[in-house]
Amino acid sequence: MSSRTAPMRLNLGRFVVFATLAFAVCFYGIPLLWLFIAGTRSEASLLTDPPFALGTWEAFSRTWTNLTTYNNFQILTWAGNSLIYSVGGVLLSLIASIPGGYALAQSEFPGRKLILTLTLIAMITPSTAVVLPIFLELNLLGLSNTYAGLILASGFFPFGVYLTYVYFSTSLPKGVMDSARVDGANRFQLFTRIALPLARPIIALVAFFSFLAIWSNYFLAFVLLSDDKLYNLPVGLTALVSGSGALSNLPSNDVPIKKPEVVLAAILVVLPVLLIFMAAQRFVRSGMLSGAEKG
Repeated sequence: MSSRTAPMRLNLGRFVVFATLAFAVCFYGIPLLWLFIAGTRSEASLLTDPPFALGTWEAFSRTWTNLTTYNNFQILTWAGNSLIYSVGGVLLSLIASIPGGYALAQSEFPGRKLILTLTLIAMITPSTAVVLPIFLELNLLGLSNTYAGLILASGFFPFGVYLTYVYFSTSLPKGVMDSARVDGANRFQLFTRIALPLARPIIALVAFFSFLAIWSNYFLAFVLLSDDKLYNLPVGLTALVSGSGALSNLPSNDVPIKKPEVVLAAILVVLPVLLIFMAAQRFVRSGMLSGAEKG
């Protein structure tokens, strides 16, 4: 009886797993598929044709030209700003998170538990709750409405510190660290020569999560930036779409931003995240394997 029920339980478990995966793919994948297909269609096609009807190259080219050339290529400026904010914020978060997490995991010093507690509190605090204090602080320093101000605010990433702390607490080979100490390695050498080469998986994870948070950040950029030339993509595209009336029932105007341009703008925001996600997944996987070989 037990020999028959075991395969049945195994098959039932596989069915539940695959059914859950299929539901997730349909629930999240179908809207993304529609988004990329809709970017190739005209406004008339979006309103009359079937949802997954393919568009034409001419319609896509016209939509791309309308979106990118509007207001003297303003969207390209916003895309460049997003890249500047993301790269600068990711670098700052890595510079703070990796050494900070290593120190909390491998060192005993007064106030260590307090710092860990404050890190957890900062990690679970809603980001909207700290936007006003950050704005007041940066405004006092004269950094509001500047590249440096938003990069500095974006580099605050307590989740990365905690991820790094957990990784270094559980994954560093204690025998190797003790042997290096016996050989006379100081703390800086332990970090740079042993911990960092083994930390590629966590560096990739922190960089990915930090990039995702900064690239899609709307509220912080909306509060800190008042000059439309400094907008990132989420803030700029929101202002553009709301000003054009493309998603409202208002009468049409002369602004060449309609529903196809809005769809293409959404693709511009989503596509970098998808590409970075695929690259980070591959890098994390290879980093874990190399770390296991060295351990």
